[in-house]
Amino acid sequence: MRFRFGIAPVLAAAVFFLPAGTDPAKADTLFGSHVPKDATTPHPADLYRMFAGRTENWGGGSYAYWAPDGTFWAVNEADQSVGRGHWHVTTQSRMCYEGTWAWRQDFGVETRRARSCSFYRRDGAGELWSTTERMAGPWFPFSGTSLSSGNSVAERYAALLATLGISELRLRE
Repeated sequence: MRFRFGIAPVLAAAVFFLPAGTDPAKADTLFGSHVPKDATTPHPADLYRMFAGRTENWGGGSYAYWAPDGTFWAVNEADQSVGRGHWHVTTQSRMCYEGTWAWRQDFGVETRRARSCSFYRRDGAGELWSTTERMAGPWFPFSGTSLSSGNSVAERYAALLATLGISELRLRE
């Protein structure tokens, strides 16, 4: 038996498989969209205050702690990986971090340096939008509900370092 699918049934299925409670008018934001035309750049100090001293839940067992001194720690419990480095907010309201990541690979531990920046914009309704891509997007609504006060990463970080058999990831200055 052969199955033939055109694009219309696939698109129709996507509409019916939206998460429960999703406003269909905002469904395109689940897959990224353009930043609203009325969006403006938030003040860099506002972004710093939003992240500093907080843990961000990245989902899927991944968390990052953004320390007020500009250092960060990250864990991904599902992949058994850790990251450590520095973060900052630019004058263009980009939140950037650079650090070393370590994870188990075959019978050893691999490390790699990585850098990432997110752009932020606030629309006329006060909603914050972010993208890690170019300014052309895709843009996603950024909810502060993924941030919680304090460092809930430290214990997880220490446990994963022990699991990986390493004492610490070095920070580059």
